[in-house]
Amino acid sequence: MGCKNVLESVYKIDKNISFFYASSSEIYGKIKGEISLNSKKYPVNPYGISKLKGLNITKLYREKYKLKASSAIIFNTESTLRDKSFLIPKICIAAINAHKYNLKTAFGNLDIKREWNWCDDQCELLIKFLKKKPQDFIISNGKCLSAKQMLKFAFDYFNLDYKMYIFKDKQFLRPVDIKIKTSKYKESLIKNKITKKNFTYGKKIINLMIKNYLKPNLK
Repeated sequence: MGCKNVLESVYKIDKNISFFYASSSEIYGKIKGEISLNSKKYPVNPYGISKLKGLNITKLYREKYKLKASSAIIFNTESTLRDKSFLIPKICIAAINAHKYNLKTAFGNLDIKREWNWCDDQCELLIKFLKKKPQDFIISNGKCLSAKQMLKFAFDYFNLDYKMYIFKDKQFLRPVDIKIKTSKYKESLIKNKITKKNFTYGKKIINLMIKNYLKPNLK
């Protein structure tokens, strides 16, 4: 309703106002193969359902009412500002705690594979896309890595074996967990004649976050 209310306000006040909606790869749910804009959408959680509704409402106002309304289907975003309860920050903190205090950390399903994106890269692309014709587009990097691989990067930072410092806890398992989620990210770039050569991903993301968390007086 929030998305619809803002779009309705734009329609009534000034149709020249540009509107951007941040959707999510969670709108696809369980799907085999690489995800494209035209892939079938079967969200399996309330978050995905809400993001799909927002995407469809934005598209409706763009096509029916000719608003300058765009939606980005964004894959996993990582940043030093992200809450530490999310998986990648949690992995980095687990490695730091193992190094400093010899502590073990509980995790859920570590067999998942995702395209972990650096926020700066996604914002750079977002700005480029918003200069184009209003549309739906995918923002990701195409670098699909497992949670276990990201764990290895984090614990390798301290020359530790992650298997010695983690354990599985059922409380962190989700009823429905999508194993692999990867995108046809180049599809939207090529269509809009947008190029980006270098992405920050994998080990680089882990190292940037750990270095940030190790800064003095950082809570």
